[in-house]
Amino acid sequence: MKRLAILLALACLLLSGCATQQPEEYKIAQGTEWENTVRVLRGKEDGAAVYVIGGVHGDETAGWTAANRVKDWDVKAGTVYILSPANVYGAEHDQRETRSKRDLNRNFPGDPEGWDAERIAASIYADIADKRPAIVLDLHETRGAARPERDDLSNSIILYDVAPVADLVWGLLEDSASGALGDVPLTLLGSPPEGSVNRTVSEELKIPVITVETWRGEELGTRVERQLDIVDYVLRHYALR
Repeated sequence: MKRLAILLALACLLLSGCATQQPEEYKIAQGTEWENTVRVLRGKEDGAAVYVIGGVHGDETAGWTAANRVKDWDVKAGTVYILSPANVYGAEHDQRETRSKRDLNRNFPGDPEGWDAERIAASIYADIADKRPAIVLDLHETRGAARPERDDLSNSIILYDVAPVADLVWGLLEDSASGALGDVPLTLLGSPPEGSVNRTVSEELKIPVITVETWRGEELGTRVERQLDIVDYVLRHYALR
């Protein structure tokens, strides 16, 4: 039986339909200390482009874990670009900031000649500007009740301008409230901070951005699934899945 399995595997590799395909990827900030990889999912049909970013804050584990799982999804149409984790050093060291202790999400649109957070931000901003997606999904987490001095962002979506994607946003809110999406109602918040990918891309590139926030007080698996539910909902809204 073992020999038969090996022979079947070899036969499969000889057939073009069975050959393992390498994932489509490209580099940003190539050749620098901040080089990163964007995974590309392409459907067989024409469709919209969606850009997914996870781990702008390195210690927000559910965001970049969810985005990493999206890298293995199939799409039937359009294109999905996935950058995760965006803050590689932060994710590797369970640290919010970059190596130089700077907040990547306060340094957009960045500066190619600046400190590390500015250079990373500049490479991400330039790639989004080049790809011109219909929407950007920015996956984050919050400490919520553990930081009472700050607003509770738990299980929320944040937009600078709702108008361009109003039907999508109201669908997310209504379906989460009814239980058709996920297991908790989502809250809609505005006013993303200056220098964030959300505010900068929305303001300067006129591309809508939805920032997703889950609460780190809950189990990691629960948080990841909530992130994935929202990503899947958005991709289905644009008929990519």
